[in-house]
Amino acid sequence: MTERPAVVTELLARSNRLGSDPRNTNYAGGNTSAKGTATDPVTGEPADLLWVKGSGGDLGTLTEPGLAVLRLDRLRALTGVYPGVEAEDEMVAAFDYCLHGLGGVVGSGQTRGAAPSIDTAMHGLVDAPHVDHLHPDSGIALAAAADGEALTRDCFGDRVRWVPWRRPGFQLGLDIAAVARDNPQAIGVILGGHGITAWGAAYIGRRMLRRGRRTTHSRRTTPPANGPRTSPPMGGPRRATQPALSKPPASLPKQGIRTRTRS
Repeated sequence: MTERPAVVTELLARSNRLGSDPRNTNYAGGNTSAKGTATDPVTGEPADLLWVKGSGGDLGTLTEPGLAVLRLDRLRALTGVYPGVEAEDEMVAAFDYCLHGLGGVVGSGQTRGAAPSIDTAMHGLVDAPHVDHLHPDSGIALAAAADGEALTRDCFGDRVRWVPWRRPGFQLGLDIAAVARDNPQAIGVILGGHGITAWGAAYIGRRMLRRGRRTTHSRRTTPPANGPRTSPPMGGPRRATQPALSKPPASLPKQGIRTRTRS
């Protein structure tokens, strides 16, 4: 049996560490990935692969069968046939044609991997070896704020960029990949109305999480310049101490019943 690549062991450990801490993501939410090489059993040549958490499951308890394994060359070739946002459902189905063998982890004893999720594109199209997509409370506080883009800039400078709300799917993956390509200093993005995506040559998403928690905590606890906060009288107006929430999109795209859109 072929030995399991070290990158997979490291990915599972990172996923469990992130998913077991409720400050990092809500229950079961988010997905993680890593890129590396393994031998193609047909050609004997090294193949560039993406190991990514599959549809469903929980990061905190993720094991090998919960990973999908895809060929990066085939996944990235989908950019040449992507017809647009009206075909997001079809693109999820197309991921099956990008699987490495049956999509299972080499050396795991599994013959079939998990189904790729709708978030697969954001992991495969970003060049960085490690990508994490999470939903921490601190990140959502920025993502859901009416002035979230400005708050993100105040918090992270140019190290974390803002991506306006878009339905999860292939186009969102293209948007994030473009930000990563055009901003080489960036380590991640805040996704408007959604969460965060972080990337790096080595795992550095924890730095983004810590900075976000510190910033949102300071905005809750720092007294205003004119003195400490006091509670408003019963029935009186509440002091605006938190960022205003952004308005949800005027209309959401109609979606039929799906079984593989869960992150």
